[in-house]
Amino acid sequence: MPKDRTKFYLTAMALLVAAIVGGTGLLNYLVDPLWFFGGDKLAPRNFPWDERTARVAHFMAGKRNYDCYIFGASRVGMLNFKNVPGHDCFMVSFEYATPSELVAYAKYIKQRAEREPTLVMVGIEDANFIDQLDPHALADPVRDNKTPHFWEYYFSGDVAKWSFKTVLNLAPKPRYYAQDLTGRIRADAGTLPILRIKMEPGQKLHMSLKNVPEFANFRTLFPKAHLVAFATPVASARIRQYQSWGILPDYLAALHATAAHFDEMYDFSIPSEITSDPKLTYDGSHYQPAVYDRIVQALAQHEPSFGIRISGHSLAETEAQYWDRLKAGESRENIAD
Repeated sequence: MPKDRTKFYLTAMALLVAAIVGGTGLLNYLVDPLWFFGGDKLAPRNFPWDERTARVAHFMAGKRNYDCYIFGASRVGMLNFKNVPGHDCFMVSFEYATPSELVAYAKYIKQRAEREPTLVMVGIEDANFIDQLDPHALADPVRDNKTPHFWEYYFSGDVAKWSFKTVLNLAPKPRYYAQDLTGRIRADAGTLPILRIKMEPGQKLHMSLKNVPEFANFRTLFPKAHLVAFATPVASARIRQYQSWGILPDYLAALHATAAHFDEMYDFSIPSEITSDPKLTYDGSHYQPAVYDRIVQALAQHEPSFGIRISGHSLAETEAQYWDRLKAGESRENIAD
């Protein structure tokens, strides 16, 4: 092959590679699936491809000067962190977050934040106390205690797949995030009339206090902050299932043990007109942002709204309120029939 032709082919190949790499980087920058640059610039939607990394990337690329933090699993992501009155909040939420994972993220943020928060809110889930659920792997930056940089991700073909799917509106979940990164539920998500947990024959669900001590770490990490915990809404059908399995007392005992580590704790998972309405949730677990608007208002006003207050009350009082709500729900169902 002539020398000039070889040079031409090498130059052409180098330009092609540069175009592909550059195009990949540009696409990922514009769609921004990991929120390094504030989210999607092509459409007002951000899909939850890898929230564990995206939350850290967004925090490290931003101002890091918040006076409020909100921690929780994906249910908490439906809470509008911009609506907490008198505070500038940062949200840390991702799917199937366990207490130990949330503590790891809290430590990561604590080391890098520019100020101490005055308010820390933690969403508590029934899943936090289920023994069979295993924690997921921490995002690389949190596990390795390092700063994520966009160039480590945005020249990747794997991330480009997320960007292409976002452009094509191929949502991985019924939930997503708006242009301002507040939680939303897709209009086509549908509803789930009744929720049941499927178990293998002979398998039993176990709840315990094993994870409760993890919540004590929030007091250690943020000693000057007002700590508020809240049990997230869950379909009343699931609470009835816990009752039938005989593990509802374990769940309530875990909530009360958790409350000891917070200044205030509220429970919005108790059966109510909200948690009995299938139109307000697509899976009995993730509730519409409007429901979380009511929760934010209740927490700001220090009153339980459709939930109940756990802190300052005995376990026996909470159990009595649950039995009353369960009986009231049964009465409504009988009337409806």
